[in-house]
Amino acid sequence: MATEPESLLPPPNASANGHARGLAGLNGHTRGLIFDFDGTLVDSYPLIEAAFAHVMQTHRLDEAARALFRQSRGLPLPEQMKLVAPDMWEDLVATYRAIDATLGHARVFRGIPTLVRKLHQAGAPLGVVSCKRRALVEGELEAAGLRAYFDVVIGYEDVTPPKPAPDPLLAAIGKLGLSRTHSIYVGDSMVDLQTGRAARVRTVLAAWGLTPEARAAFLHHPLWAIRPSQMLAMVLTPPNGNGHRRAA
Repeated sequence: MATEPESLLPPPNASANGHARGLAGLNGHTRGLIFDFDGTLVDSYPLIEAAFAHVMQTHRLDEAARALFRQSRGLPLPEQMKLVAPDMWEDLVATYRAIDATLGHARVFRGIPTLVRKLHQAGAPLGVVSCKRRALVEGELEAAGLRAYFDVVIGYEDVTPPKPAPDPLLAAIGKLGLSRTHSIYVGDSMVDLQTGRAARVRTVLAAWGLTPEARAAFLHHPLWAIRPSQMLAMVLTPPNGNGHRRAA
C-alpha cells in the first residue's frame, strides 16, 4: 500500500544562516515562488461551495452537477460551468458571480502571512497565478494585507490559454525575471500539478488545506508541503540533491 509522501524538509546540512546564503541560485539567479490562489493562499473552498449551492438551488441542478463541479476544481469558472451544464453555462456563471460577490473574503491560511513576509524580506520574487479574475485576486490580497508582497499577479483574463496550459505560469516566471530552474510553483489541485508539469517547473503540492480524502489523490506526487512554513526551507536553503524526500 502506498504511503503518504513525506513533507518537504530542509537539507540535513543546512546551516543556521542557510537562509541568507541559499537565496541565490547556483548561476546567480534568485529563486522565486509562484502561488496558486484558491486553496493555496486562502481557504476559499467553503465560499466556493456556498456559491455553487446557490447555483444548484437557483437552476435546479442535481448532485451529479455538484460532483462535476468538484471534479473540475482548479479550472476557470466558465470552463467548470461548461462541464456542469453546457447548454446554460453562461447563466450559471452569472448566478455564481452574483452570489459570490456577497459572501465576503476568504480566510487566509494560517502561516501564509508569515511565509510571504519572510520570503519578501529575503528578496525572493513572489507571484500569484490564478484562474480567478485578477481584480478578485488582488482584492482578496489587499483585504488580507498581502498584496504588497507579490511582484506579479496574473488572473484568468491576463494570459490565454489558462491553466492547466503552462502559459500563465511561464508568463509570471518571465515577469519575475526568473528561469524555470529557479522557480517553484505551489498549488493544491490536479490542475496545478498539470500546469507545473507542462511548464517544466518544480511544483509543490500545497497540502495544508486538503482533507485526508483529498490528499489520497496525490499520493504519487513527490513534493508536498504540509505547512506553509515548510516552503521556507525549500526556497531559502541550498538544495542537497533535490532537497526533498520521496514516498517509500
